[in-house]
Order: sequence, then structure tokens, then C-alpha cells
Amino acid sequence: MRIVIFMLMLISGVGHSSETCLDMVSDVDTIMAAKEQGRYRYAIGDGQAAVDISDNPSFATYLRRANQWLKTHNPRAHTPCPVNTTTVQLLQQQQLPANTQVHHLLSPFELRQHNNDKVALLFHGLTDSPFSYHSLAAYFYRQGFTVRTVLLPGHGSAAAQLQDVEFSQWQQLARYAINRAANEFDQVVIGGYSTGAALAMAELIADPHRANIRALMLWSPASEPHNKNGWLAKWIDRVPFVNWIDKDADIDFAKYESFPFAAAALAHQAMSRISQDALTEAELPNIPLFVVQSEVDTTIDARATLNMLKVWHDPQKRPQTRHDMLVFYGQQQAAKALLGAAFDIRSYSCQRGQPPCEDVIDISHIGVVNAPQHPYYGRQGLYRNCGSYLEDDARYRQCKVGEVIVGERSAANLSQQRPLKRLTYNPFYAQLKQDMSAFLARVMQ
Repeated sequence: MRIVIFMLMLISGVGHSSETCLDMVSDVDTIMAAKEQGRYRYAIGDGQAAVDISDNPSFATYLRRANQWLKTHNPRAHTPCPVNTTTVQLLQQQQLPANTQVHHLLSPFELRQHNNDKVALLFHGLTDSPFSYHSLAAYFYRQGFTVRTVLLPGHGSAAAQLQDVEFSQWQQLARYAINRAANEFDQVVIGGYSTGAALAMAELIADPHRANIRALMLWSPASEPHNKNGWLAKWIDRVPFVNWIDKDADIDFAKYESFPFAAAALAHQAMSRISQDALTEAELPNIPLFVVQSEVDTTIDARATLNMLKVWHDPQKRPQTRHDMLVFYGQQQAAKALLGAAFDIRSYSCQRGQPPCEDVIDISHIGVVNAPQHPYYGRQGLYRNCGSYLEDDARYRQCKVGEVIVGERSAANLSQQRPLKRLTYNPFYAQLKQDMSAFLARVMQ
């Protein structure tokens, strides 16, 4: 099957040197053909779906291996990709070539300071890549941090490779990256987005006494999905020929749009390790917690995140609890009612037509980590997330090229006359940076 897909790509001219990653997202006919044929759903070759770290390599060696792995397996690896984020500019000052290709932007990276004082180690989410941190990485670097990102096994090539990964490989990578950071830097901040947040939190709970860990920062943490049947995914995945929950075009060069059952099973394993019961029974690390959560998040149950935070915020177990902070995109009363009046909650809500939201209805799960100025996912970015209409080609096409509304993919928003483009940036990003700075000022020595 993968050979057939690759031949279709060659016949159709996909990957030709004159084409860029931006041409793909702006050509609706290419998008519709890719959605139908699945031409980007499968990786090149059948080889290993993860970078080898069994020999505990230096982080620089890990980065080189990961980049080589991407060039070998990603069908668009060498496609020119002129997406000039601030992090790209910073990386070009250190080691990245001027003419970036897809493999450069998907690779794990290190923004290096001239000291070993402090590092921010960032774990991306399910179906994502290190590119999802191009806004936050620039922020942390400007705060004086060395910034490290990793590439979760099964990511960076094509969605089908998530079917070739074991959860233990994610755990191995998390353990490797955290131990490396803790051994090489005086102060470590661990960051996680979505499933990466669950993975990071679970690894810290598994070894709660590591030295040098100063804080855990989570954006849209994968606490518990709205669909409470995630545990079934691993069994469904074993049924022959029943492999996919969603089949999309996978036009987004930096994130899988198709979603196999195997991916849901992996996410369930990560979340089960930070369930309310698991946290109640665990010895929690005595480090401050920073959480960003949208009340209307349709991927993750916001109330489950608040319950998770309530268990974590226990002064009997964690004296550092006084430094915890929640950035909540919704009504503050809902969070205060559960967490208590003393909890530091910073809340923000969109008012239609009012800055900074303007045309944004509400804040999505996937938008919180990207600045409005992001050249690809931001307010003026070319990419449109239209995965709510996979079964309706007319609506899907309209979403890609027509007039849209912008927000989370809730039932209310999807019922509007115009199609919904899922929000891919955070209109409150300037405020988020201020809140992160206030939190870091409390916890860093």
C-alpha cells in the first residue's frame, strides 16, 4: 500500500522541487485529491518508527539521528518550506540553513544559550511535531532559557506510523530527555502540550525526586477526553482492516490530520497514568504547576483538567502549591468553585468584535500555544483546520476557501450557517506571556 501511495505521489508531481509546503495548503484541488487518495497518510519505507536512543546518546547526537530519520521516512521531507517563524530565525542564527525544508521544521531542536543555567524541555502533543512550539520556544529563549524539544516516536513522518509504536517507546524518550536535562542544567522547566503534557506529568510522577526540576508547565493538558470510551481503541485497533478513526488530507506539513485507532490507544495509556485515582495514590513531585485550559475545549474535558489540578494542588503533599497558576479561557467562577478562592486563576473570554478576539468566538484546544503573528497557524496564516467536515466534501471545500467562522469545534459553532475553521492561534497570547513570566518569576531561583 505504501509503495502504491508513493508512486501516486511521483506520478502526480507531489514533492517536485518547485512546489512548497505552502502551495499545498492553498490549492483546494490538491487538498481534495490528497483527502481522497491518502497520498500523505503513509511514510516512505517500513522501517523503525522511532529514533534509536538505547545507547543514551548526547542530545546533539539525538538531534542528528532524528533529522536523518525524518529525511528517510517523511514523503515531503525535502519539500521547500519557507515558514519564517521567530524560532526559525533564531535557529538560523545557530545552525539551521537559510533555505528551510519540511524536515528542518519537523525536527526536534535546541535553542542554545551560552551557559547551563536553565533549560525548558518541551513535549509536543499527539499527531503534532516540535513545530507546534515555535511560538513558545522563542518566548522561553528570550527569557534566558536554553530550549529543547523532542520528537515522539511515530511522529514527523506520516499518520500511519502511529500504528507501529508502543507506549513504552514514548516513556523511554521522556525519561531520556528529562534525565539528560536534569543532569546537564542547573534548573529545568518541563513543558507539555496536550498528550505531551500527560506524558511529561506521568514521567515526573514515576520519579518524583529528580533534582533540579523547578516547574511543570502544561498547555491544554490531556487529562481526560470527552469521549469516555478511549479504552476501547486498543481493542478496535486489533480488528483487521479497521484502522482509522479519521481520514483527512494530511496537507498540514507539521501535524497529522488523519487519526488511526492506534493513536487513540496511545493517548489513553498516557492519560490513564494521570487520572484522578492515579494522582490520588501517587507521590507527587513537590514542584509548582502552571496550566492553560479552555473551558470549551472539545478534545479534552475541561472539568477533568480542573479535577486533576485540584488533586495536584494539595498543600499537605506539596508545600510548593502556593505557586500554582491556572490560565483559564472561560468563566472564572466555574474554576473558582472547584479550586477555591485562594487559587491563582487568570481568566479570559472572547467578546465577538472586541479585541483581541475580533472575529474569534472562543478558544480551541489546539490554538493556545500559537501566537496570532504565527506565519502559518496565526491570524493571517494560510492553513485552515477543517477536519469537522470530513464526511461532507462540499462543506469541507467551503471551509478551506470560503467565508468561515473561527473558534472551537463545538456543536453550537458547527450549527452556524458558515462553516467553522477551528482556531489555530491564541488571541490572548500577549496576556499568556505575561502570566508565564509572572509564574516563572516565582519559581526560578
